[in-house]
Amino acid sequence: MSGEGDGAMLGLAAGDTAGGQWELGYSAITEQVTVIAYQLIEGGALDLDAVVTALRELDGSDEEEPVYRAESPQFRAWLDRAAAGRPVPEEDPSLDPAPRAVPLGVAHRRDPSRLRDQALALGRLFHDDPPSILSGVVAAGAVAASCFGQSGRDLITGIVEIAEPAAATLEPDPVSGAEPGDLVEGLRRITRHVGVTDGDEALAVITGGGDPGPWDQVRAGLLLSAPVVDPSHLPVEQAARLGGSPLAAMVGGIVGARVGIRAWPWAFANDTWFAEIGRRLVRGPREVRDLPIPYAVEHHLISGERQGLY
Repeated sequence: MSGEGDGAMLGLAAGDTAGGQWELGYSAITEQVTVIAYQLIEGGALDLDAVVTALRELDGSDEEEPVYRAESPQFRAWLDRAAAGRPVPEEDPSLDPAPRAVPLGVAHRRDPSRLRDQALALGRLFHDDPPSILSGVVAAGAVAASCFGQSGRDLITGIVEIAEPAAATLEPDPVSGAEPGDLVEGLRRITRHVGVTDGDEALAVITGGGDPGPWDQVRAGLLLSAPVVDPSHLPVEQAARLGGSPLAAMVGGIVGARVGIRAWPWAFANDTWFAEIGRRLVRGPREVRDLPIPYAVEHHLISGERQGLY
């Protein structure tokens, strides 16, 4: 246990950068998570209406310039629907919910019921399909377990314990007809494979050689996150190869929660900011007025890019 999860935000931004969704650093994934983390620092829980407002502000809802970078097609479509009237959840499976839930795992690491309920609510705000919603719950649960140094089979077992009651609240998948309980069984089965450290091998274990979907990639990411390895950034590199920035950000959040605030071997902007956000999620104070305004930070990065200041 190192810092009780204070390195999660730093690890998430490192993973997002490693995945290369935005070629110059972290992308809209980290930008969304920062907004959510600010709410959790200040209020201790999510107000979903305030989440929508804050996310839309970064998209230029107040006639400002949009500052999202390399957002996923699903998130872009969600933003467009929110701007047109209301944020309608996305029907297609997505990796986006997994990194989005990382700060919930830190903020509610001592309250599994609240963690589960908030992760479900956040997932349903963006998504309709059960695997996507459940992926946010399991990511938050994995981060919470890592805050207390859990790893290996203990980590996966803890994830199953929080996923099972969450899955019981979900309806069968409207497309495939799969029962949510089957998703939990899929999590339980990976316990026997803990110790895999190669990304391709992890995905092969999950899919048996078939084409992976987002839920398969999430499970492969959990399998990569479970062992304690040296150097600690190797699971993030493997996840970046498998699922790009979304999966690497999720794995970075899980690993970062375990290893604490430390330097990552690749550079990215605003690392001290993310370290402080993580520290406040764990230890407070419950105050963000003395922290940089997220829109201002991201606008500065956008302006720097256009002036050639890399």
